[in-house]
Amino acid sequence: MIIDPIRLALPSKGHLYDGIVEILKTAGYKVRRASDRQYEATISGHPRFHVVFMRPTDIVSQVHEGRCHLGVTGYDVFAERAVEVDQAKVVYQDLGYGGCRLVVAVPESWIDVSHALDLVELAAEFKDAGKTFRVSTKYPQLTQEFFRRRGIVHYQVIDSDGALELHPSLGIADIIVDLTSSGTTLKDNRLREIEGGTVLESASCLIGNAPALRALGEEGQGGPLALILDAIDGVRASEGWLHLEVVGSPAEPAPKTAEAVAKYLTEGGAQHVARGQVWDAVGKDAWRVTALVQAKRVPALQRTLFQLGALRVVALPTRFVYDRDGESTFDRVQREIAAVTTS
Repeated sequence: MIIDPIRLALPSKGHLYDGIVEILKTAGYKVRRASDRQYEATISGHPRFHVVFMRPTDIVSQVHEGRCHLGVTGYDVFAERAVEVDQAKVVYQDLGYGGCRLVVAVPESWIDVSHALDLVELAAEFKDAGKTFRVSTKYPQLTQEFFRRRGIVHYQVIDSDGALELHPSLGIADIIVDLTSSGTTLKDNRLREIEGGTVLESASCLIGNAPALRALGEEGQGGPLALILDAIDGVRASEGWLHLEVVGSPAEPAPKTAEAVAKYLTEGGAQHVARGQVWDAVGKDAWRVTALVQAKRVPALQRTLFQLGALRVVALPTRFVYDRDGESTFDRVQREIAAVTTS
């Protein structure tokens, strides 16, 4: 079965939108959208892809129902509904941006509550006093599962889409379970997260409709699913790295000097370090060492490299990085879909 068009659902705005559009652009999949009021778009050079924009929560539903074949949302949004959207499968759990945590936060004044285990005793104390221990959250399913695993049963979940940080001070709830990245908003509202209180680690994620993934996978390694996933793989693997080329003077003893440079780079955390032979402008032998180096480390390396005999140090941006020994996302998704089919 040929799926045409392939509907890709993206968040209509915000950091989830900005991040995926930049990844796709770097990968060679530039989204052509006239304005942020336009809810449909195309991808330059890839006519089978049809982009639609919607809310992250709606993306999960539409991918599950098969109206959209791929979609980008927050992993927290997907995880909250994972049980009911069994036809939506995670393709990329972390696309590398939008990182945050779903945490339990309590009032700063609760000095005796510092760990998630303290909630067991606290809930019991509320019950013995004839009170209801109230928890405000936008993620009732994840919250209930978190409490269930810790044996906390006497509490009430208050499902709310409002500003949860206000709930304890307004008397709406006693504690909250909410997303945080830096913790600043919690602190500004006199709340603090507790140890062992991380419910979920979240980031932007790519999901797909299971039957659509199976059908698109049948188009093979040259099909549109394989190509876009391979492109994202390459971009993700290259993030934060520069391709470093160190060329040595022909006056230096090549094997010894190149070996010292390679050792120095390896010990400094460089990856894919390789040595080779080059020739200068007049045909004299010289040496070259190449490696992938974290961009933030390059300025601190150059002086030592010159001391070791380098003649030139060049750091180039990387767009794609592939490792032969690593399993591609396309291959992994195919393997997982096949396992479900045969089970």
